[in-house]
Amino acid sequence: MQVVSTVFQFVSRFLIAVVALLAVHSAMAQSAADNIRPVGQVCLAGQACVGAPAGGVIAVPAEPAPIEQETVQAEEQETDSDPVTAVETASADSSFDVAAKYQMSCFACHASGAAGAPLLGDAEAWNTRMEKGMEAVMANVMNGLNAMPARGLCMDCTDDNLQELVDYMITQ
Repeated sequence: MQVVSTVFQFVSRFLIAVVALLAVHSAMAQSAADNIRPVGQVCLAGQACVGAPAGGVIAVPAEPAPIEQETVQAEEQETDSDPVTAVETASADSSFDVAAKYQMSCFACHASGAAGAPLLGDAEAWNTRMEKGMEAVMANVMNGLNAMPARGLCMDCTDDNLQELVDYMITQ
């Protein structure tokens, strides 16, 4: 009788442990699935979203609220020049910190010489490039060259800002 009681206790404990492990496993599996699930989807107008069920309905955001005509007219009166000139003026008015922008956009390659980038202040390397002329150097800056991306990944820099950055790297 005692053997049956011991076997019963063993089997019941074993079953409880198995049920507990299954519960933990399913909770962990659900958690892992949630962790690797995409946060959102990018959909192009007129095309089905990637991963969307076939024939599924995609929610399209409502049209933006119309802008009152008075607000538009007031803004037009404030700007006497064309939009391009206004943007250039705003850029020119703001102070451009060449050293800080160098640290943010240029430092990674021009401080280490990655992919053959001329080092900051390396007169010999810069002189070799300047033999082609500043226009050629600036064309390489604008369009990219070898591993250097276009505009040195400084997408918020104006052409004048990029010129200042090149001058800074040459003269340091």
